[in-house]
Amino acid sequence: MSIVPKIHWKNITAVLRLPVLHLPVLGLLVCLPAIVPARTPAQTPARSPQPAQTVPPAGVTNIAIGTKVIRTDVKRMGMNLSGQSFYDSAQMLRNITFRNPGFEGQIWQTVLQCKFIKGDSCADTDEWSGWPENFAKGGTFEFFYGAAKGESGIVAASSVAASSAHQGVWVNFGKLAVAPKVGDFYILRMKIPGTADAGWRSATHGGATMSTEFHDLPPNSPGKQALRLSASGAGQSIAMTSDVDTWGGRSFLQLKGVYTLNFRAKALGGSAAINAAVTRLTQQHGNISYLARDIELTNAWKNYSYTFSANEDGTFIGPILVSLEIRNASALLDDFSLTESAAPDNPTAFRNAVVSRLRQLHPGVLRYMDNGTDFGSTIDNLIAPPFARERSGFSEGDKLQLEIPIGLHEFLVLCHAIGADPWFVMPVGTSPVEMKHLIEYLSGPATSPYGGKRAALGQSAPWSSVFSTIHLELGNETWNSSFAGEVVADPLAYATLTSNIFAAAKTSPLYNAAKYDLIMDGWNGVPWWNEQELSIKPHADTIDIAPYTFNPFNDASSTEAIFGPMFAEPESLDSRPTGIVAQQAKVAAKGGVKLAVYEVNLGTTLGQVNQQAVDSSVPSLGAALSVADHMLLMLRDDGITNQALFSLPEYLNGFSDPDHPGHNGTVKLWGSVVDMGGQTNRVRPTFEAEELINTAIADKMIETIHSGANPTWDQPESRNAKIKLTGAHYLQTFAFTNGTHCSLVVFNLSRNATLPVTFSGPVAPRGAVKVSRLTSPHITDSNEYTLTVATAHKSEPNFDPAKSYELPPYSMTVLEWNVTGVHF
Repeated sequence: MSIVPKIHWKNITAVLRLPVLHLPVLGLLVCLPAIVPARTPAQTPARSPQPAQTVPPAGVTNIAIGTKVIRTDVKRMGMNLSGQSFYDSAQMLRNITFRNPGFEGQIWQTVLQCKFIKGDSCADTDEWSGWPENFAKGGTFEFFYGAAKGESGIVAASSVAASSAHQGVWVNFGKLAVAPKVGDFYILRMKIPGTADAGWRSATHGGATMSTEFHDLPPNSPGKQALRLSASGAGQSIAMTSDVDTWGGRSFLQLKGVYTLNFRAKALGGSAAINAAVTRLTQQHGNISYLARDIELTNAWKNYSYTFSANEDGTFIGPILVSLEIRNASALLDDFSLTESAAPDNPTAFRNAVVSRLRQLHPGVLRYMDNGTDFGSTIDNLIAPPFARERSGFSEGDKLQLEIPIGLHEFLVLCHAIGADPWFVMPVGTSPVEMKHLIEYLSGPATSPYGGKRAALGQSAPWSSVFSTIHLELGNETWNSSFAGEVVADPLAYATLTSNIFAAAKTSPLYNAAKYDLIMDGWNGVPWWNEQELSIKPHADTIDIAPYTFNPFNDASSTEAIFGPMFAEPESLDSRPTGIVAQQAKVAAKGGVKLAVYEVNLGTTLGQVNQQAVDSSVPSLGAALSVADHMLLMLRDDGITNQALFSLPEYLNGFSDPDHPGHNGTVKLWGSVVDMGGQTNRVRPTFEAEELINTAIADKMIETIHSGANPTWDQPESRNAKIKLTGAHYLQTFAFTNGTHCSLVVFNLSRNATLPVTFSGPVAPRGAVKVSRLTSPHITDSNEYTLTVATAHKSEPNFDPAKSYELPPYSMTVLEWNVTGVHF
């Protein structure tokens, strides 16, 4: 959803759009209407007082590491790419004017359910529908579940009921052979050309107009539209601007290196002059003009390209304005970009800093879900070149989509460049025919129609020959009513749709089961829902969940009140039979599919604590250790090998007190980076924790056994996340090997005690051992205001496993060593 508080910067009003706000409550994600901080965060969060904590039992714990393999085909932990933005850490593409670069039209793909019936018309329950009269007229419909399943055709008319009727849009299907009934689901698809200026901030003066040109297009243009600027009259002018890096008071994108402004244009009715400019508005340095050109256009289409260099040092704080202005003339415009030059080792469409960060993380899988801009898209649109890609809408609450989605080709090139397998979230409206086209695009020879489309984008060899596994998921959280228009809010209906789509994939002659993982959406908080989905054998290989933690956050009275339940919750969810993740693993196994985690992180978006407590706890070292422990426990105890943290970008989201409406704040969540190539270029401790985990993970997980002291604590029922756990373990260990190299991850989850350990077993660490440790002086330390939390590395040339080794409180330690002559 869009949230539009204004940022006033001198004479510029830049619109700040924040991403969809995720609010996990028992697996539910809920959209909040706005972010209005009611409490001002302290610049440096205060340290929580150290509580009186039960001291772990005296004695040494021995960690025996044997040759028993408990998990195979283990993958490095993954990451969600999330969506693109023009204002925060999600400014990820090298073309920073990415929103609608080809001035293309819209497509719309919406899932609706009949809740009210009148003959051959029906309406859903979305009383907040933003569609005007006959918005859907002329679109196509297809029923995929219910009495009218298989009925399809062209929408005869659409209308919106009064909101007092609690009804959404009424769609008239014309005459059907079988009339719909309450509960039927259908997909509505529309093509809406025009609105070429969408995604741009524009101003017209003196009667000037902006419109869409469909016929006079540049030679060899990949798109179907251009923008017509009509300002030939006296005193007429048009100014259009792409606003970049607009977050008030900070910068997430510093210009460094060489940038190229490129566009195609044509004068209408003689010559025309157009002014092109790139400006950074700053308080410290004044307004910096990187480019200002008066360009004479000709009456033939021509490409215009201008290059400049920049070397911003982190102090250039203010919006970047990329603008064009025309006066007393008319012209056509198309294919606009302002692009960072790629580093020699960056073959992708993503900024150099983004690629560098992902290579540092080295995720095993990268998940594509473009925060809604792809929900209503099509496979053809997602593989179209950016200048031909149409804006795609899905929500009945909107009538204009402003941005194009990140393309599948760009995403796959990024995955290849960073060494991660792709996890692609397909639009839920994908048809069986499109599914076959997608398999051909990914696996077909360059001589096939869709293999040829792939080759035309620069990838001749099939993508299935590049990656070990391609993960394909149908829809994103299709149970979640927050994403109305993408939701299939009935487990049997969604499973029926999934079965049809995945069956189409498997009947393709190009489908190779060894190369694909077909994933259906699961609901973490409701095992019954997943049981229902799996009851009809939906041709899926995997079902996925999002086990977010630590919500609500109501008690910040002490460090123990915060981090005791935060550290106990992963074990409660993953390692105990009554835990929700453990239950979901049983549901998946009974259904004959694997279980995956499509998103995981803290889910701290509700509670009664103040802003200072949120700022000091959520982006902290302690939170990072909790999330990392959660991921490794799900691997060890539940066998979940594919997991993806949410997410790489997103600077902050909303935090609200449900008992006091209007008492809203913010939370430094979901992003695992502060920024990438911005004013700090810092990562959050959660990123560091996953990076350290990924250095340790190998393809086999081997057993560890503890003996001697068994330090535990009894977590009393907490107002935070409602956690209660008897015998929660301070020490958690996870060992890996590739046959010749071994690693061990050890957590000390004590909030104030150093714990001694020794090692034994046939592959105990000894001799030359590399030790890496993530900890900090305070459990609440973060990297928000200065680089405080960092992984330390050292070499131990003569490591003695029998000698007591001390693990500091709230720490994660990774030991790495080589072994010879051992069979696993």
